[in-house]
Amino acid sequence: GDGTLRLATPGVSHSVLLFWDGGVRDFRAWYVNLEEPPKRTPQGFDFMDQVLDIVMSPDRSEWHWKDEEEFEEAQELGLISRQRARELRAEGERAAELIQSRKPPFDRDWESWRPDPSWPIPELPDGWDVVG
Repeated sequence: GDGTLRLATPGVSHSVLLFWDGGVRDFRAWYVNLEEPPKRTPQGFDFMDQVLDIVMSPDRSEWHWKDEEEFEEAQELGLISRQRARELRAEGERAAELIQSRKPPFDRDWESWRPDPSWPIPELPDGWDVVG
């Protein structure tokens, strides 16, 4: 989509993205990105993706795993252990349940969220692309 909001919680192995089409006009989907917990850096936050994701319908009634073949391949290559794979699947299921049950922080109407039009468009700081 061309409008995205990411909700990330320190110490949690997923973030939730909301996608809109038409800027932030037409809400399209909930998206659970399984990842290592975000780490603050001088440039912002680093996220380490863990391949497997969840896509959920706008009304929260249905969801499905995304990228399962890549996730299995990452395990076969030893990039993700079988134990970590089980933990990530459990994390995804917990996240989906939180969204569907409208438990905090999903008890708000995030689908109607809009950025403040007075907010400036952020610029990337120098060195944002340097791994330290």
